Amino acid sequence: MTDTVFSASEWLRYTRHLQMPQVGVKGQQRLKNSHVLIVGAGGLGCPVSLYLAAAGVGYITIIDGDTVDLTNLQRQIVFTTDQIGQSKAECAKQRLLALNPEIHVDAVINHLSIDNADALVQQADLILDCTDNFSTRYLINDTCIRLNKPWLFASIYQFSGQCALFTPESACFRCLFPDKPTEVADCNTAGVLGVLPGLLGTLQANEAIKYLVGLPCPLENTLLIVEATDLTFKHIQLQKNTACSVCGETQSDINIADYQFSCAVDFAEEHEVNSEQFNHCKDNPEFVLLDVRTLEERQAFNIGGGHIPLSDIQNELNGLNKNKTILCYCQTGIRSKKAVIALRNAGFLAKSLQGGLSLWLKSETSK
Repeated sequence: MTDTVFSASEWLRYTRHLQMPQVGVKGQQRLKNSHVLIVGAGGLGCPVSLYLAAAGVGYITIIDGDTVDLTNLQRQIVFTTDQIGQSKAECAKQRLLALNPEIHVDAVINHLSIDNADALVQQADLILDCTDNFSTRYLINDTCIRLNKPWLFASIYQFSGQCALFTPESACFRCLFPDKPTEVADCNTAGVLGVLPGLLGTLQANEAIKYLVGLPCPLENTLLIVEATDLTFKHIQLQKNTACSVCGETQSDINIADYQFSCAVDFAEEHEVNSEQFNHCKDNPEFVLLDVRTLEERQAFNIGGGHIPLSDIQNELNGLNKNKTILCYCQTGIRSKKAVIALRNAGFLAKSLQGGLSLWLKSETSK
């Protein structure tokens, strides 16, 4: 048999693409010869990686330093319950190769950083941002501009999502967001509809396939805003900012702090208790247990104590006892830290449950 572009199994696997005049043999060959870097194997990275692997993108690199958690499974469809505690990147690699053994997949068990970004981005034809923080997006953006690489951005929040394709010719992410936002809630505190990352991730994969095949991409230089509540799709045309610090006419030095992701609150360690200490304190009459989550969260599940949402703390100080230590808890420990800071500034004794209910419940169920 003469040499062919595809093996017999590849030809059968990609038949529906090969039948499309917009893709065909040349387009599928371009997919086979492409290398994509997927940054993050979470809610967005799961559908992106599955569809790109299924489509026949020949080389996929997935970078993620986290492990599978029970809270991920509401939306991160690559993983299964028996993989809890395992590397997300490695589990994703196994799943993609099970779906399509004709491709090559690299798993990088790490977070994208200034130490590895250049090497990983340089190797790829297209970078897909499937993260949940501005710091990594700035790093992706600035690295892609420096190395002349395209990248696809997506973000999700509760029922809302955004997506855009940034190329060397288009406006960049810093043109859209010149300054790093503060007090931006993530999925840990704000929540997200389980199917929303699937929707946005599928849109990312759709644009990625078209870009790699060489088809027009309407999200180049355009921000797509998706509202899942009423199923509206809004397009906003982007323009290069001539004063942009990275792609503008007069570029300036970048603050390395832009690349340092942290959702931590400036907080003294002695004002925090771990799960074991919490168990000793929560039933002690010298302590007052206080849930600082929303009413809806509390009604869904709680471990007792009083209830004052973080947003109402300042207005409810008169009802609290300054002679006892207030033991605050929330979902992940971020809001309870903020509550403790507010309480201590008002003259109360207060401590926060480290890692929140999520970490405490894991500790309790492992006993």
